[in-house]
Amino acid sequence: MQLKSPAHSQHQNLLTSFEAQDSFHHKKSKPFHHHVEYFLTYIFPRGDVNPLAHKLLDKYETFANIIDAEVDDLCTVDGINKRSAKKIKLFGDMINYYSYSKITQKVNLKNTGEFLNLLEQLLRMQNVENLYLFAIDNDFNLIQKRKFDLKKVRSVGLSPFDLVSFISSTKLSYLIVAHNHPNGTAQASINDHDAVRYINEILETFDCKLLDSFVVGQYGIYSESQNSFVRNFSTTESVYNKIFKNVDNK
Repeated sequence: MQLKSPAHSQHQNLLTSFEAQDSFHHKKSKPFHHHVEYFLTYIFPRGDVNPLAHKLLDKYETFANIIDAEVDDLCTVDGINKRSAKKIKLFGDMINYYSYSKITQKVNLKNTGEFLNLLEQLLRMQNVENLYLFAIDNDFNLIQKRKFDLKKVRSVGLSPFDLVSFISSTKLSYLIVAHNHPNGTAQASINDHDAVRYINEILETFDCKLLDSFVVGQYGIYSESQNSFVRNFSTTESVYNKIFKNVDNK
């Protein structure tokens, strides 16, 4: 049996106290590396994670960058093996699943803002291209979604079987398509327009309709049916400009 040192036990108690006091959201929070340490205790429940937290922050700078890092890259950090790297990577998927499951409890297309919030949550911060199909019932409730790797779709195409299978299994009345352009504009491309025509051709044989096709980019969400942006994201630059403008006016 491996015994914990008194110093390690004290450190674990500090992290437990940190969590119990809800210090993640407190204005006078502990140093930032404690957030990473607390997360790492779930990956390494018996180890001293303080040195590893500092190594990860030295390499990736922020908690978000740690979670978004690829498994092979995480394995280059001393103390991280393939198994622990996969656990770290999985945490990001769990965050997305939690947010999605919470949002979809009440999403109805009659409230456009709710659906745009969902698109932003699913696609805005992703660093790879993804495609989503959304099944909508006759009362405009979101009933199911399906995710595709857009790189594979672009190379081999979205097969009619996949689309027909989704329509048949969900018994949808309406379909919405959405994908992202990581670090790029949300303006629809020629390929995006072609994809919409392709989907409409398949839908003609079914009693359902394509409501819209959305593109989520770095600065907003574009609607193909409206041929315009339906949501603009605040950029860091615009936020800073507002802050400095308020300061100048004082």
